[in-house]
Amino acid sequence: MVAYALGCLLIIGALWLLAMATGWGLPYLLSVQGLEWFKANPWESAFVAGILLLLGLLLFVRPREGTDRAFLTSSKGGEVRISQDALQEIIARSAMVLTGVRQVQSSLRERETGLQIMVSCQFEQGVLIPQMSEELQAKVKQDVELYTGILVTEVKVLVRSLEKARSARVR
Repeated sequence: MVAYALGCLLIIGALWLLAMATGWGLPYLLSVQGLEWFKANPWESAFVAGILLLLGLLLFVRPREGTDRAFLTSSKGGEVRISQDALQEIIARSAMVLTGVRQVQSSLRERETGLQIMVSCQFEQGVLIPQMSEELQAKVKQDVELYTGILVTEVKVLVRSLEKARSARVR
């Protein structure tokens, strides 16, 4: 909300400067009158400056949204929260078990019907992409549901690149 208000203020400020730069006299006149008012009213100016300072500090102090996302599941003893990092680790380990998968990154979206997983990966050259993608989707879905109890509605796969398989060196 604060970022939205700050964005609106920046847009208004940019339009104000654009109007002055194109020669429109009213914004310039109002700016000069506003600066004279601030000079003539030091207490009010200090109050406005304090409010602006507090709003600016609020941008730095407020907790960041989405940094510690957790996904909720339940057990016999109550609710269980599983962090996004833990889920991504489960996804990475599940995918790396499959032969032909080189690197894995994932992102998660919580939907009303369950968890949507987007897996971005790198396969070895020579791998049949449709077959490997199906195996990857099934394995990730199975492991996440097994280890967390969270229902997975969809696993999307993005194949970023293919890499030559590294051969083992023999001496």
